[in-house]
Amino acid sequence: MKYQIHNGKFYRVDENLIHSSNRGFNYGDGFFESIRISNGKAPFIHLHWKRLIVACNILQIKIPESLTLKTFHNQVLLLSQKNGEQNSRIRFQGFREGAGRYTPEKSELGWSVTSLELENSNYELNKVGLKVGLCDTVTINPLPQSAFKSTNAVPYILASMEAKKHGWDDCFLMDASGFLAEATGSNLFLVRGNEVITPDLSNGGVAGVMRDVVLSTSKEIGLEPKVGLLKFEDVMAADECFLTNATRGIQWVGGVEKKRFFKKKSEKLTEHLKLKFGLLN
Repeated sequence: MKYQIHNGKFYRVDENLIHSSNRGFNYGDGFFESIRISNGKAPFIHLHWKRLIVACNILQIKIPESLTLKTFHNQVLLLSQKNGEQNSRIRFQGFREGAGRYTPEKSELGWSVTSLELENSNYELNKVGLKVGLCDTVTINPLPQSAFKSTNAVPYILASMEAKKHGWDDCFLMDASGFLAEATGSNLFLVRGNEVITPDLSNGGVAGVMRDVVLSTSKEIGLEPKVGLLKFEDVMAADECFLTNATRGIQWVGGVEKKRFFKKKSEKLTEHLKLKFGLLN
């Protein structure tokens, strides 16, 4: 039997705990965190907690005193253990408690945690490069909630459907000015020589945990991290292109249209992260 956590208590995963009045359900009034557990550890938990605080501050949701970094950390590890999973993808779902319509009656944080077992304890670079295209039917607009993973994911759903229609593994999303923002569930990086460049968050991309990790550690292997404004033309002129998120790590892009990419820096970064954070089998 698998379990879930709701407001700090364990329940069977088949129990329906979300009422029809739930504000996350009705208004997308909430956020989520996708956390990787590897060999029973959560190596980037402090970055997820930091983004949780940002989300609650922007949404003006009060974090209960019982939920601290230590509690947050313990809860995700306990759920993984109770479900017999050494390696998991944890989803922490936060939402505003209480009723009300657009104006909430109260603003306390409610939360739930679910887990999905993963096969590997380490980050594995994909053997076959991703096929990625440019989505021109959906745009990402810079908003305060771009700083975290909002439960309103309609732009990413529509973009993912567009990618599927074209036979792509993923697609790049742009802001209204035509600057690249991110992919559907990942941040975007380009490699030019020894430069590793990612779009500025002012373009509307999510402040990804693995994005933060790559920017803070790439200098350790002789790469130069940069943040800036990127156009599709920059992708076509790059040596490499890869996508990042906290559960899959680095995924290299093999081709965009007729352009083909190398993966040397992607491999080097992946191996460095595995060694630095103990993400090994």
